Amino acid sequence: MMLPDGQARRKGVMPAAEELVSDFLCAGMGDDAPVLNVGGAADAPADGPLSCVIAIGAFDGVHRGHADLLRHAIDDARERGVAAVAVTFDPDPDEVVSAHPAPKLTSMDGRLRALTSIGVRVAVVPFTRQLAALDHVAFFEGVLAPYLDIRAIHVGSDFRLGARGASTVPIIAGWGAQKGIAVTGHDLILDGDAPITATRIRSLIARGDVDSAHRLLGRRPMLRGQVGPGRGQGTGMGFPTANVEVPGYAQMPADGVYAGFAEVDGAVWPAAINAGVPPMFADSVKSARLEANLIGFSGDLYGKKVAIAFDRLLRPSHSFESVDALIEAVNRDIETVREQFGTSPVRIARDF
Repeated sequence: MMLPDGQARRKGVMPAAEELVSDFLCAGMGDDAPVLNVGGAADAPADGPLSCVIAIGAFDGVHRGHADLLRHAIDDARERGVAAVAVTFDPDPDEVVSAHPAPKLTSMDGRLRALTSIGVRVAVVPFTRQLAALDHVAFFEGVLAPYLDIRAIHVGSDFRLGARGASTVPIIAGWGAQKGIAVTGHDLILDGDAPITATRIRSLIARGDVDSAHRLLGRRPMLRGQVGPGRGQGTGMGFPTANVEVPGYAQMPADGVYAGFAEVDGAVWPAAINAGVPPMFADSVKSARLEANLIGFSGDLYGKKVAIAFDRLLRPSHSFESVDALIEAVNRDIETVREQFGTSPVRIARDF
């Protein structure tokens, strides 16, 4: 949840729990989500396909544009008296068909949690090169039909399906008209003069503009990983850090120091976060890509799952002439975060 324009946050106070729940929504596992796994026809539900309206997409990030598309599907489904279903793919199609897959804004688990929080059921289709080669007829009538009795389809206006993207929205709509299935291609929603897309959000995060990424996502950019061994130098310098091992596929922000938050065991702490390997320790094999100082926290984090949300960039990464100069800069970073958010955690009512 973003603050209204012009509304300042009181210094030394953490965001409300409701806002932090939104930020860390994708940190949880999707195991409790009502997911329909689309396999072979032999594995289709015994009680027949689910009557539904569907929205289709990779839904990486489940950003504001995705939420708008899903709301159209939900409203349509409500009018028809059927279920609303998000049809997505695992792995992301980009990972199968692209020689250089884009980094991801969310894990599959996080995507499922975010999708179901909007109010849809989720059908997950295994994505393979064989699936990528199917046209829309084979996809809808062969792959989905045993599972889903589709009454209407909602996609973005630029949606394409099949080999070389030959099945465009008008082509799919022509097929749908013959089957009594309404097909709607929705214009992408704009932020400024450009549409909200996962590609645009990745670019913003990669540049360190986490403020703008926050606006487009509808929540702060977030990474999740496990605390592992690091250089072991932070404690000796006076600011012990959690070295968070993040998946290689995750979209990292630009190298630098950020103000943000760290969630561990359902409690969210203010945090000073370093993204990227500090130049002074670039030669150390133990240097982590993501380090966080949880302000006010005391205890052992080693081996725990930690989620990091980025609020704003404090400064870009740069070299220091000495370790003392580095310590002085990091202490200033920590004090800046402490002044803004205090030292007390906020417990969020969600099982991570």
